[in-house]
Amino acid sequence: MTTFYESVRIFIEFCEVFWFLKMADLSIFKEFLSSFSRVTSLRFELWDGQSALLSSEGSEERDGLSSELAGLAQRVMNGAGVQTLCQEGGRDVFAVPVRSGEEVVGALLASYPSPGGDAGQVEDFRRNMEIFLVRVASLMEDRMTAQQETQQMAEELSRSFEDLYLYSTISVQVKTMHFTKVMLRDLIRDLLETMRSDLAFAVLPDREEYCAVSCTRNFVAMIPDGAAFARLLIERIPADAPSLGDNYFIVNDSRTDDAYGSLHPDPYRFLAVKISHGSTFYGWLGMFSFNLKEIFRRGELKLLSSIAEQIAIGISNADLYSDLENLVKNVVKSLVSTIEAKDTYTRGHSDRVHNFSLMMAEALALDDEQQYDLSWASILHDIGKIGIPESILNKPGRLSEEEYDIVKKHPEQGDRILKPLKQLLSSLPGVLHHHERYDGMGYPEGLKGEDIPLMARIIAVADTFDAITSARAYRGSKSSQQALAIMEEVAGTQLDQGLVKVFKDMYDRGAIEKVGKPWQR
Repeated sequence: MTTFYESVRIFIEFCEVFWFLKMADLSIFKEFLSSFSRVTSLRFELWDGQSALLSSEGSEERDGLSSELAGLAQRVMNGAGVQTLCQEGGRDVFAVPVRSGEEVVGALLASYPSPGGDAGQVEDFRRNMEIFLVRVASLMEDRMTAQQETQQMAEELSRSFEDLYLYSTISVQVKTMHFTKVMLRDLIRDLLETMRSDLAFAVLPDREEYCAVSCTRNFVAMIPDGAAFARLLIERIPADAPSLGDNYFIVNDSRTDDAYGSLHPDPYRFLAVKISHGSTFYGWLGMFSFNLKEIFRRGELKLLSSIAEQIAIGISNADLYSDLENLVKNVVKSLVSTIEAKDTYTRGHSDRVHNFSLMMAEALALDDEQQYDLSWASILHDIGKIGIPESILNKPGRLSEEEYDIVKKHPEQGDRILKPLKQLLSSLPGVLHHHERYDGMGYPEGLKGEDIPLMARIIAVADTFDAITSARAYRGSKSSQQALAIMEEVAGTQLDQGLVKVFKDMYDRGAIEKVGKPWQR
């Protein structure tokens, strides 16, 4: 007895045969057969078992050929071989099968006047007609097969191009040390489109920040929670699966595996590869599809494995960069602590200037890169004071001109100290120029107006406010209101007038607090 699934398979195969004929370019044969009809009494039609796909004459000129042709074509399609139908009106119809490989996919029919003469002459005529039609059918088979192979090759080349493009894009992305979840999410979305699947995912149990899922609307309609379903797929991978030795697991038809068949009533296929680098296992990269007319190709497995390897390298690089960044951060903290140990009156000053500066950056809607550079510059703006004697930093009275000249060297000193740290190069303008004046009378280079880097102008405002509101060895502290009044007086000369306004607006909203907070990038 034919099972339900076998019936479905037979129906799918029929659809493929039907489309094989429908999609073939038969115009060249129509032109040939029409030309042949014009010089002979033959009329031709190509049938797929249901209707005529091609006629050497317009359908309105068939002169009744359609009355019994469907049955004749169907008999040929069912494997009856060459068939002859005698019709009224003195015409016969001759039918031969058209094949795709070993399978009959159509029937070529020819109508001609019934031949006269004795039985032997009639038999010779029909034998020759059979030979002729078999050869024409063979030409059509070769033509359609070539077209089908060309189309399949084009599709394969198109997929290969998409695969290569995706891989090249991924390789560029993961080579950066700043491999992020956003990058992985975009990658998973591209993977879904390229692989023509219903679900693509990266599941990294111990690195939730890198987990990403992308699915089609059809999938969401059937399975609303794609992330939870992806985890179920991973959880059911058997620990003793032989393919795990090659770092992948595959299910081509969920109906053949009880563990996966129970997850969803509709059959599906599933492929997952390990995301690992060296001995470190991060998780799984996977694909899921309800389309069983295709299988996961060997090339797709290799592509997915290569992508998983690149992802693992990206994560490993990001971890190394994070470790390096933490090392730099700890060095910076040590340097800042060293400065504050030398100048007891400015303890916490760098933290407060850093916090004020980042508050202003947020109010100005600076992008992430600008905020990153400002963050380092503001926390390190006074690093050059590490070379200034404590006797000068903590002097209770007014500095002499010579002593003030020494203090004025700290921006350049800070620039020299930090230059060997490549990660901080883009922050150095803030360190070097935070004592420039808006009127051009500052140091070390006497820059004026907007020629002064924005981060340096921001730090100057934050630095001025904290300096005025902090006690020094030679004077006491002033209130926040007094500091703001002084800053407004020097706006446009010492400080950037627009930035002073931004700072005052923040103060008026209650955003500025005198209490310093622990430094965080």
